[in-house]
Amino acid sequence: MSPYWPARQPARAYAAALLTVALLVAAAIALLPLPQLALAGVAALALGAIALTLAEPVVGLCIALVIAPFAPLENIMLRLPVDSGQIMLAVTFAAWGLRALYVRRLDMSGARRGIAVGLLIFIAVAGLSFFAASSFDLWARETLKWVEVLLVYLIVSTETDRRKAGLILGAILVSGLFQAGLGVYQFGLRGEGPDEFAILGGRFYRSYGTFEQPNPYGGYMGLIWPVALGVALYGVSRRAYCVVRIAYWVAGGVAALALVALVLSWSRGAWLGAAAACVAVLVLALRRPAASLAALLAASLLALTLNAAGLLPESIRARLTDFTRQFSSFDVRGVNVNDANYSVIERLAHWQAAQDMIVDHPWLGVGFGNYPVAYGQYRAMKWPNPLGHAHNYYLNVWAETGLAGLAAYALLWLIIIARALSLAARGDRSTLGPWLAVGLTGAWAHLSVHHLVDNLYVANTFILIGAYLGLLDSALTRQRGSQPPAQ
Repeated sequence: MSPYWPARQPARAYAAALLTVALLVAAAIALLPLPQLALAGVAALALGAIALTLAEPVVGLCIALVIAPFAPLENIMLRLPVDSGQIMLAVTFAAWGLRALYVRRLDMSGARRGIAVGLLIFIAVAGLSFFAASSFDLWARETLKWVEVLLVYLIVSTETDRRKAGLILGAILVSGLFQAGLGVYQFGLRGEGPDEFAILGGRFYRSYGTFEQPNPYGGYMGLIWPVALGVALYGVSRRAYCVVRIAYWVAGGVAALALVALVLSWSRGAWLGAAAACVAVLVLALRRPAASLAALLAASLLALTLNAAGLLPESIRARLTDFTRQFSSFDVRGVNVNDANYSVIERLAHWQAAQDMIVDHPWLGVGFGNYPVAYGQYRAMKWPNPLGHAHNYYLNVWAETGLAGLAAYALLWLIIIARALSLAARGDRSTLGPWLAVGLTGAWAHLSVHHLVDNLYVANTFILIGAYLGLLDSALTRQRGSQPPAQ
């Protein structure tokens, strides 16, 4: 007998036991009906995701970023009180908190004081509107949303391992790739869709992904494509090869597909946001004011030429001109409503209601998240549905949190944009950070302009915003750490 047999015996017995268990599980699965089998598979995936998250919280955040946009679809199909993205985010927060308790300290060196303080100020000022709120539930939900933004920011910004930051960025690009591909399929490949989304004579349908509405979907695509383009531009500037270069080409493909999906959403707010993002990315990427101005003038002349020559598609031209023609007044009383102007007049009616709320509650507002509750007192006669928000985030936040809340929100974004511009303009372009900041500035430009006609802090998109803020500050930390000390 081999002298090694006793040592090998336990290993062989263990392997045999594992094989037996695997065969029994496989036999049990094979005997399950299809619905129970699907349920068992989902349960196994959920347990696996929770286990991985407890071992590494960043993995949970990555999963949350991918599944978060499914919230509207889950709400329609499952009608659960909490969507899977929020559940995964809660598990991530718990795992991150347990890790902080285990190591007895939390490394906050990556979190820059500015953004964290800006978020805290906005949350605190908006929280004061509690005293004016009619619905505590709506106030608490909206406040919790921004607390989640702060926590996601802290998780990402305090992560010192750049590979984990790359994993978070990869999860964002995967989510963008899936949503963009689904939107292109919904537009023309599926051949059917909701009647209210039919365009161009019913031949095509507006893209909406898993958001169930084209406007927030177009906004999400507008937040994805500039960042993906920034990553791709870094790959081009670095002239990497093999697998690394392929990864950057994939990022470029995500940017292109997301931009196409944005156009196919037929969202005018998303189109305007995309135009602003293009300007921001172009100016920062070229880094030369004269060249940027020349490029912008050339693009403007091209658009004007196409319009004058009648080469710009009539459907797109009508979509934009009808949009601007209606914005002559907030007062929608007595306006003749038809199929062509319905959506624009509806938006103006909500602006008018928000304006009247501001007049009556200028300092504390009607309560954070309480616009739908207060709407009934201020609505125009023909527009009974509050739609959840004022379709202009600046009016919405002013109406809900007062002038102080609007000022705190403006201060927060001034800090954020200043940091992104600082890194994009003066950072070392041989590293990813400045190119990421170029893309993030494009995303901020889209968000700022799109918010003139909508509210993009819906369908868990605010989780993406928190991750972006964390990536910005972690890139700033690495950039400053790599610079040689001043002599």
